[in-house]
Amino acid sequence: MIDRNLKIEYLKRLMFDKYEKKGVTKFFIFQYLRGAGNELNEKFWSEHSSSRMAFELYSGLAQDSAVEEFEFEKQLEGPKSGGMGPNMDVYIETKDEIIFVESKFTEKANLNYINNSYLSPAYWDDAEYGRKKMLLEERLDRRFAKPFVDFCREWEEEMIKNGWRKRGTVDWFEPKQETCHLSGILFFLFDKENKDLIAKKKKIRLYNIYWNLGNEGKSDMEKAFVSKANSLIERIISLNNDELNGVNFKLDAFSVQEMLAEPNMLSPHINGFGDDVESRLEQFREAVKNRTRKSFKSNDDLD
Repeated sequence: MIDRNLKIEYLKRLMFDKYEKKGVTKFFIFQYLRGAGNELNEKFWSEHSSSRMAFELYSGLAQDSAVEEFEFEKQLEGPKSGGMGPNMDVYIETKDEIIFVESKFTEKANLNYINNSYLSPAYWDDAEYGRKKMLLEERLDRRFAKPFVDFCREWEEEMIKNGWRKRGTVDWFEPKQETCHLSGILFFLFDKENKDLIAKKKKIRLYNIYWNLGNEGKSDMEKAFVSKANSLIERIISLNNDELNGVNFKLDAFSVQEMLAEPNMLSPHINGFGDDVESRLEQFREAVKNRTRKSFKSNDDLD
């Protein structure tokens, strides 16, 4: 855990660094407190916390005039059969984009999927599920339920065929988590309350932005998932063209280091993360110096 004095400095920033978006004054502290992950109980204070790394990297965007809306710990809807929906680490709106960011630091992903029901049957089982015995189209949404469950089952087959779950595989990318994010974004797209926002922005982005530990890049698994997920959303948009006419969706993954070198990877409207971003991230560089992802225990990151 980080030392007491540094923790106090973070608490001051979380509580008192306010900003205004869409006429509303906002404080970071409330965003973290309402998040499903209980970040401020313990996770945020870990030396290897990806949420604290994301706070240092992205919090300055709250003051960027090109950013029309900004929040940490954005809660998305989950299946209506119950349980918490997915949290997005960072949510950003520019004049023509809605950007969801999943932040990764030292995580080692669990590569289970449908096997062992690691991905809840609420997302992929045609049978009744949950205490309310809800059918698939009731749990999800008739406008995307069928292609979504096809995607889940096809991806399980892909995992088995390519042996991506085999012992010894080390990766930051977790297909189960990303599937939940995709579902949450689909709920977001079809939410009547977001209709005007979607029509105005048109561009929807889901980015996995990871800290490159050593010589990491996108693995074959990540490339395959990104391609398959983009095709899924394109199909759903096409099937619902009357509601989602002109919506452009993109899922991608890239490293923090790549983004710092080229901030436009996040958005063409964002020019940088502040002149002091390198010094703000120095503590995280030191925390992983000369280490590979494999050297971390699964619970080291606590996020």
